[in-house]
Amino acid sequence: MTGEIAIYGVFVPTLLILGIAASLVTMALMRLFNLVGVYRLFAYRALVDLCLFILVLGFFAWLSPIIGFHQ
Repeated sequence: MTGEIAIYGVFVPTLLILGIAASLVTMALMRLFNLVGVYRLFAYRALVDLCLFILVLGFFAWLSPIIGFHQ
């Protein structure tokens, strides 16, 4: 997972693109968890959100060669 992606001639780091996508997916999962009531099981909601973001970002980084973000 090294390299950059060219968007209209501007090189953007791959990790930045994956981080933005992971934050959007994490926000959607946070809303779903709030609707379902998953947060009632945990004492620290912010820590759960941080761990969820790290898991989603790691999953995207693991999938990045499959979806074409490789050199």
